[in-house]
Amino acid sequence: MKAVDAINELFANYRLIILTLIIAIIGAIVVGIISLLLGLGVSISSIFGISSPYGVVVKLILSIIVSIFYMFALAISIYSYKRYWDISRAFSSIGIFFSDAIIAGIALGLVNFIFSYIPVVGILISALVFTGLALSFSISERGKKIVDSMNEGFSAISSLIRIDAVSLLILYIAAILSFIPILNIFTIPYVAVLSSLLTK
Repeated sequence: MKAVDAINELFANYRLIILTLIIAIIGAIVVGIISLLLGLGVSISSIFGISSPYGVVVKLILSIIVSIFYMFALAISIYSYKRYWDISRAFSSIGIFFSDAIIAGIALGLVNFIFSYIPVVGILISALVFTGLALSFSISERGKKIVDSMNEGFSAISSLIRIDAVSLLILYIAAILSFIPILNIFTIPYVAVLSSLLTK
């Protein structure tokens, strides 16, 4: 079963976990700084009684920024796994998927923001989108742009239900767990490896 194979592949390619950890640390620093700056803006705006709409904008911005880092972690794991990049090569080649990660991050960020007001359903929908994007990136690695492979990636979900429903379910569960801090250092590269195996 490919879900089991993905575990073995992840251990054999532990550099993917290191890459994800580095992206997570950079992301935490960037988000922390931006949160501080935006939080200052919220405090100032609240003095003038405009905190509510500004707070929504802040939440949207942070949702998109966090999601972009999620996509960078996912993309760098997929490309590094499929192209046998080491850590230095992975970061030096980040330009290959830079724009795709931004586009996918904005898409995921908007979904996260919109459905964040529906606690349980929101995370399930976000995880489904994350799963589709993982499959899309696995396909786009072959030379397509992410916008061209999204339809194929999300269509792969319905195909996998018939071909390997168990592995797809595990991929989806891993996608859900990828929204949990610290745990996602392991689950994001696992999603990357499994989605790569499922789209071979």
